[in-house]
Amino acid sequence: MLPFIAGVAAGAVAVVAINNNKKLRKKVNKSAQKAQEFAQEGYEKTKEFAKDVKETVVEKVDCLKPKKDDKIESTEKTEVIKESGNEQNDK
Repeated sequence: MLPFIAGVAAGAVAVVAINNNKKLRKKVNKSAQKAQEFAQEGYEKTKEFAKDVKETVVEKVDCLKPKKDDKIESTEKTEVIKESGNEQNDK
């Protein structure tokens, strides 16, 4: 009698698992789809943030280039003035 009850119980568990399998698949698929959407949104946000950072860096570099060029030009002018002053002192 005990093996019969164990067999019926095992069969009932199998039937419940098979019936719930479809529900579980649907839930897993929905969860996977939501996770994919969330990951895609995160990817897009990160991509946009990286683009903004790149633009900011480019703007800063472009802003600093004229200052650097001006500094180089003024240094060159100073050297030219010093050289011309040294030439006059040598005469």
